[in-house]
Amino acid sequence: MREFDFTLSVPLPEDIEKRKWAGDLKGAVEAIDRRLKLDLPAALAERLKLEREVILRLPTQYPYNRETALQKMQEAIPDFTKEELDELELDGKVDFIYLNGHRRYFVRFKPTLLKMPALMARAGEAVSKNSPWLDPLIERIQKEGKLTAHAEISASLYATDKAFIPCETYRAHLPIPAKAAQTKDIKIAFSGFQPKHIDDENAYQRTAYFEEILGHNMTFAADYSFTQTIRYADLKKPAPDMPLYPDAPAPTEADLMEEGSCIRFTPYLRQLCADITAGKDTPLLAARAIYDFVTTKVTYAFVRDYFQIANLGEYAAVNLRGDCGIQALLFINLCRIAGIPARWQSGLVIAADYIGSHDWAQFYLDGWGWLFADCSFGGGANRAGNEDRRQFYFGNLEPLRIVFNSAYERPFEIEKRFPRYDPYDNQTGEIECLQKGFNGRETDCDLTLVSLIYD
Repeated sequence: MREFDFTLSVPLPEDIEKRKWAGDLKGAVEAIDRRLKLDLPAALAERLKLEREVILRLPTQYPYNRETALQKMQEAIPDFTKEELDELELDGKVDFIYLNGHRRYFVRFKPTLLKMPALMARAGEAVSKNSPWLDPLIERIQKEGKLTAHAEISASLYATDKAFIPCETYRAHLPIPAKAAQTKDIKIAFSGFQPKHIDDENAYQRTAYFEEILGHNMTFAADYSFTQTIRYADLKKPAPDMPLYPDAPAPTEADLMEEGSCIRFTPYLRQLCADITAGKDTPLLAARAIYDFVTTKVTYAFVRDYFQIANLGEYAAVNLRGDCGIQALLFINLCRIAGIPARWQSGLVIAADYIGSHDWAQFYLDGWGWLFADCSFGGGANRAGNEDRRQFYFGNLEPLRIVFNSAYERPFEIEKRFPRYDPYDNQTGEIECLQKGFNGRETDCDLTLVSLIYD
């Protein structure tokens, strides 16, 4: 099996790149199809096949013309002007492409802009440095030294009614909690269909695999519970006598290496790391400087499918924008370049009023062992003007996390027949039938918090 991540790092032929970003998507696809009839190097041929899928997704990711984009902003801010939109575009705050000669705007450009405090206030949304959801938990962790949460979640994965094909064999991968240093006592019960395979709890991207013939649309469901304990890392103090999470696997050479298309030690990232960590003579100081850069210089932004961005870590460093996963990858990249072991974790976060996908990072310090860095939550605290909360997420989390994935760009134990919609990690599940693989708009994953109790 060719590593999917390597393929995405292969450069595109220049003419196809030009057509793509000029908005001639039809021409780009035709050029790819013609090129694939030639005797190409295997890696280049595979890259072109993947790029064809990337290009076909672009119109669904950028549905709004300029007039519609302006109207959407004026729905939230009536006095928002086209001149403001122009300025935000020039400042790199608005994601757009050209399609057939016309500018088209990213489907989530509006919620990205409404994370900016000034625009939030004009939209009538409360702007406060305090979080009634997070701050009490953080205060308790800092005061008591640790906090344990017992959570139970109900999850169901299914194809949308519009996408469903009757009397087909369906294959579904439902994410389930994986073993992690902060997580124990995982219990899983399946309602309805029973899985054909359940990954080991140490799997890099753990799922329950189902395979069923469906005459009518049905769900693949599980109820799972777990206990999560967070131990406070007060990095202003000397390292403890033993690591905070002694059961965590020791760092390996892989935690310092390049990996796939998104953890790449490019010349720019090497220079950026050198600039950020100049004069920082310990791993702790270097890691803190990297965290400070990501949380204060990189603006949170919703982005198109990760599959459409070849080097996610460098994307954040060049564009100075990105969501939780892109920020985590930049942190991991820079830590590894600096000689600090770093790893990926992702899954779900239990927020104040929803359960949603989330990504964060781990890094290793002698004495402390493996610690956490949530650059997205840290950046959110920075936007809100809450420095105490920003500092907390360098070394710590709150126990409102469900870990599904402990590594990036890893295959499922039971491989899909068709390419994965998200080849990087798995937080809301994947479905395919014998005819096709279903994309992210053809599946849904319902998540319900059944109970949450703190010790």
